[in-house]
Amino acid sequence: MKKWIMLTAVILFVVMGGAGCMSSESKVLAKLEEKYNQKFTVEGVKEGSKIFAQMYGKDKLTVHPEGNPEVVFLAQEDKDDKEVVNDNYVLAKWAEELKAKLADQIEKELPPGTPYKILLRIAPDKYDKSMVNMSFDEYLESGNQDFSVVLKAGIKTEGKPEVSQFNKNIFNLYNLMKSLGTERYTVSVGFVDNSEDISDYIRTSLVNNIAWSNLKAKVYGEVNVDYRFDPENNSGMVDDTLVLIGPERIAVNYQPFGE
Repeated sequence: MKKWIMLTAVILFVVMGGAGCMSSESKVLAKLEEKYNQKFTVEGVKEGSKIFAQMYGKDKLTVHPEGNPEVVFLAQEDKDDKEVVNDNYVLAKWAEELKAKLADQIEKELPPGTPYKILLRIAPDKYDKSMVNMSFDEYLESGNQDFSVVLKAGIKTEGKPEVSQFNKNIFNLYNLMKSLGTERYTVSVGFVDNSEDISDYIRTSLVNNIAWSNLKAKVYGEVNVDYRFDPENNSGMVDDTLVLIGPERIAVNYQPFGE
């Protein structure tokens, strides 16, 4: 009898827990759609803490606008106010606008078919839902330069890469990011085996927070250079031998994996 009581309790716990998760997901999605007056699709849910939500956060949804999976972002119920949903939809939308604007300049520097993504990071108090219909250019024209921009790309190779053949291309991309006017800019290029499909990794790179070295794929190494590598900015932040005084320094900054 005791066993049956325990089994029933476990089943009820699982069912109620699952229902709670579904309720949380539906609630966040409904509030998100009300907030922006459009439909969204949930790609996945990372469960938060049921007991310590205020400390560790509640369920976090990976979402994109219905019919537009390229604009992928995160949404989460506020820790303190259940009526508020925090998200970075505006950033994801602006990042795709910037990618479209720079596409010709970026793609001429990369092998055909190379997957790439523009990532924008702006402090939450610097933007809000009222800006969703504002273009990124309008945001910049209003004097806002306090943002960081990252260009992430995965170059396919047959075996270990000859990084030096991409020196000029990556250097040009670095200068392109620098030209956007922000003080924080990065180019992150992973060299991936031809057999791997990393398109979804790149597509979700704004939200997946996975480094090239942790990707479950055959990645030979990476070039990761940011504003600290610029001769105008460097003041001991990086070794002098790595500072980008010219395209040839790109290969010097290559970090191989598994060697």
